[in-house]
Amino acid sequence: MQKAIRIGLLVLVAGFLGTLVVFNILNPTPPDMETWNNMMAKGDPETAKHHFIMYTDIFCPYCDKFSDAVAANQEEFEKNYIEDKNILFEIRVTDMNYENGHSENSRPAGEAVYCAAKQGDFWSYYYALLAKVYKDYHSRGIGVDRTSPKIPTLSDEYFYEIADSLDTIDRDKLVSCMENDETVKELDDNTAKAQKKAINGVPYFVFDKYTANGFAGNWNTKNDYEQVKLLMDAGLASKS
Repeated sequence: MQKAIRIGLLVLVAGFLGTLVVFNILNPTPPDMETWNNMMAKGDPETAKHHFIMYTDIFCPYCDKFSDAVAANQEEFEKNYIEDKNILFEIRVTDMNYENGHSENSRPAGEAVYCAAKQGDFWSYYYALLAKVYKDYHSRGIGVDRTSPKIPTLSDEYFYEIADSLDTIDRDKLVSCMENDETVKELDDNTAKAQKKAINGVPYFVFDKYTANGFAGNWNTKNDYEQVKLLMDAGLASKS
């Protein structure tokens, strides 16, 4: 009798576990939609089905290739991925290259983009800064990798000048924000969090449970955008 009861209980437990497995397959745990800074994300965290995160540093050339390609194809990227595929797309800016001794410029650049986010327009400032760095240095073979000539240490004025070309960014507020170190703690805290995840450096991509390190671009926006699409599609495929 007791043996029959034990067998019956085992059957019930096995049935319950089987049901639970099927339920989890049909109802996977939704990705974490919590962002570091809402101003640095595009998409609706309330309805998004996927969360794509790029850990970056403004003076990481491989990161810049990715963002340069996205900026050059911004309308298509937002339509095909953020809207059609219902993706929350987030940029997580760090100054890891400063912390790792690769670039003195990473720290003020990181402060500047967080200051721009405080004014409500991270994206315009971010893409404008990357475009300026490309024009002034990357397009001339400076700072394109660790074997190339290094970008010289830039003054804060370099980052203030970006505001002059943008109607959405107040230069005086940007100057005050940087001079008073208003975003230093946010930058430091987020860099510390990133270093625990991106142990092989940036760019580091997290797409739901799919991860990738590095970006194989060559500053050709058509070619680089194809690489962007491969990365995005690989993340989407990992969910199917």
